[in-house]
Amino acid sequence: MKISNTKLLLLLCLFLPQLLMAAGTPTLSTPANNSTGYMPNTSFFWNAVSGSVTYQIQIATDAGFSSIVAGREGLPIPRYVPVDALPFSTLYWRVRARDAAGYGSWSATFQYTLSIPPNVYHIASGASAASIANTITSATKPALIVFPASENFTFYPTGTAKFLFDLSSLENLVIDGNNSNITIANRADVGFLRIQQSSKICIKRLTVDWNPLPHTLLDVIKVDTSEANTLNITVRLRKKSAATGDYYPEITNNPGFTDYWSWAYLLDKDNRGAVKRITSSSFGLQPSDVIKQVCSDPPTYNIYRKNSSSGRFFATGDILTIVCRNNVGSFASTTSCTDITFDSITNYSSPIGCYYSYDGSDMKVLNCQAALKDSFRYVSANADGVHCRANPIGPWVERCSFIGNSDDGVALYNKGTSVKSKTNDTTLIVNNEFNNLKAGDNFTIYIPKLGIIPDTSFIVKTVTNNGNGTSTIRFSPAIPTAFYNSMTDLGNTDLQQNVQLYNNSRRNAMFMVHDSRFTVRGRGAIIRAFNGVVSNTKFYNCSSPGILLYNEAAQWYNGLYNEQLSINDNDIRDCGYDGYGENAGAIDVRFNKIRFSGSVYEDSISPIMPNKRIHIRNNSIKNAAKHGITLFNTVTGLIEDNIFTSTIPGFFYSGNHYGVYLNTTDSCIIRGNNFSGDTRPFTSLYYKVNTTNDSYTP
Repeated sequence: MKISNTKLLLLLCLFLPQLLMAAGTPTLSTPANNSTGYMPNTSFFWNAVSGSVTYQIQIATDAGFSSIVAGREGLPIPRYVPVDALPFSTLYWRVRARDAAGYGSWSATFQYTLSIPPNVYHIASGASAASIANTITSATKPALIVFPASENFTFYPTGTAKFLFDLSSLENLVIDGNNSNITIANRADVGFLRIQQSSKICIKRLTVDWNPLPHTLLDVIKVDTSEANTLNITVRLRKKSAATGDYYPEITNNPGFTDYWSWAYLLDKDNRGAVKRITSSSFGLQPSDVIKQVCSDPPTYNIYRKNSSSGRFFATGDILTIVCRNNVGSFASTTSCTDITFDSITNYSSPIGCYYSYDGSDMKVLNCQAALKDSFRYVSANADGVHCRANPIGPWVERCSFIGNSDDGVALYNKGTSVKSKTNDTTLIVNNEFNNLKAGDNFTIYIPKLGIIPDTSFIVKTVTNNGNGTSTIRFSPAIPTAFYNSMTDLGNTDLQQNVQLYNNSRRNAMFMVHDSRFTVRGRGAIIRAFNGVVSNTKFYNCSSPGILLYNEAAQWYNGLYNEQLSINDNDIRDCGYDGYGENAGAIDVRFNKIRFSGSVYEDSISPIMPNKRIHIRNNSIKNAAKHGITLFNTVTGLIEDNIFTSTIPGFFYSGNHYGVYLNTTDSCIIRGNNFSGDTRPFTSLYYKVNTTNDSYTP
């Protein structure tokens, strides 16, 4: 049917305003209108507006918004945390959404009063750890605890406790370290802080170190290759400072170190904080492998390990580190805590990692550092920078730096709850380990050996503890018959083989990693989450890929998959040279099943596509070790306007090299990526296998 110009104009007049209509109006939620709070870095939340691309928030000290004190444009998530403390004042805040047609209307304005806690307590100079803990726990809340300015505290923990401060059941508490310095002495196994079952806590302005350190450094002064399949090296203890006799911890006749011995790895001697560029980023050395040489000054040792192929990685002049992280405390660990802020804290070491949130929510890590104290330091914390398991609201990490960590920079995930047995299609018996399912939660079923999940998700109706290490989970709707029949791996001793339940209600939603820096042994960021952002962040010399969206199915059963993630404007340089990078991109997205290989299970690409709406835009990738960006197991992904460069002549890993590599994808868009600055010979700039409806624009 032919339409006249007059009718066409009429149709345009009728429908064009709707097509160009700007985004809807957000509804504000937290903090509630006319409420009062005490957290200097308040979390702001509002509802997601359908079809919106980004949000803008403004926070002001006047209702007319002429005196704006905080805010941000371009937020892809309906959440905001100010990286700088807000003023104690009556505040006004509003939000608007933006879509392809432009900004919509501002929301209603909410009023919020940020107040100094009314009860103020001062820590005395020279106070003991016990008296400080007593002040914190006995304070009338809301409370402000203030340390003396720039004081130096040295604590000597005793007993079996694994944390210097172990706190619980706190609320509305601000602890201001006032730029004080804390040293934990004579206990390399004791962590700094643990908080449990608490909410609305802020800890800020502290520096923490350990003496002796929970790791050691040794120079490799001889490598003996005369015996096949054997590690045989001579190492010499390094100095910890310029002081005479101030060495790193000894590795023999030193129970305070060897009782917590974990593993070792080689460092990049020319790039402090980084790992030597080899395919193995850890070695399973043991105290029994070490013999101290007689009358050696500085202390010198022979390390001999039969049936080890690791000798090929060692060379004279290398620096070896051994970390102690068995049966020790972390720097700051929280369990079942909500709205926890760590602000402007520096840790120079730690027995495990830095900031942990288990079964909590809305942890904020702002202006914090895991840092190398001086030129004698090459390692900071012994594990992850930020580690969040099963958080409904994920962490907000901004303006932070984690250099020299012995494990991943950021790790976001949930643990699989292992299924013990099937009762019927609406009732399962599960192991209680890592079981965090509660009535009303939404979960997914995952079969590791098949690498599949049902199209249906399930709502928990009841959870009954059976008293024998298991619980009975009743849910709806019923598991589809074909899928129910395929659930045959149940009750195995090796839990990673079992059918598992993953709690979708605890997926680290609305997380933010922004304007930070990571140089770590491991992944810069390994993420399994929903609706989050990694942006404007530097991933330099991470031994594994810079950003990895990957379920660890074979070893840790950490997962599960990712949805609605924005990975944009990051700078990724010289990452991915250990085993995780062998077949990966500097940004790597995939979903795994497990397969048996030799004598162990290993990760293998799944046949399904659970990852959705993964947008990878405007990132800079330099010296990719194998591929530029790999996007697997994904529907509606976008790889756009990324820039690839090189300053080295070849790739770290041999084989085929793809700029953008797609496998098992549907409806993904690849466009505008620039490879002109990467002069190495790619096999193909764009390679795809098992894809549907994908589009590529050079």
